[in-house]
Amino acid sequence: KVKGLHSIRSLAVCHSEVLLHRLRDVSLAVTAEVNNLRLTVSRFAIFILGELFRTMKTHMDHEVVEVARVLLQRMADSNEFMQKAASESLAIMVRSVTPARARTALLASGVRHHNTLVRKCAAQHLLPVLHQIGAKKLLAGKRDSTDLLVSTLVKLAQDCHPHTR
Repeated sequence: KVKGLHSIRSLAVCHSEVLLHRLRDVSLAVTAEVNNLRLTVSRFAIFILGELFRTMKTHMDHEVVEVARVLLQRMADSNEFMQKAASESLAIMVRSVTPARARTALLASGVRHHNTLVRKCAAQHLLPVLHQIGAKKLLAGKRDSTDLLVSTLVKLAQDCHPHTR
């Protein structure tokens, strides 16, 4: 599995146009390996997702919600090195995809999670996305989406974990 993931990384870095036609399948296959019981395979899959975001950029927009959900779920792990790897891949995701997609994925998967580490990570990655979009554009949207965003931000500001606030 590690050799297969390494091949995907090589294709993403050197021949990204080859992956464009099967990006959904590749993304789902790598995302499935994030939950592998072998930590080496799981961590490498997390790294590969970051590489896919780095090289494919906005082509990964359609995969953001599922990938963010799986990476944020990995934040609930007790292994610090897995948490760090997931957080790094999420940071690459935030810098690479469309800000609106990143915002939607982080709001959907992270800020209402029961685990404080997941909420903290989602809040940390949501902050640069919101700065990138800008307050004027965020508040100029539909009333429902603006109300949801404001209520979510209030909930994060009142969170029990100080780093989430």
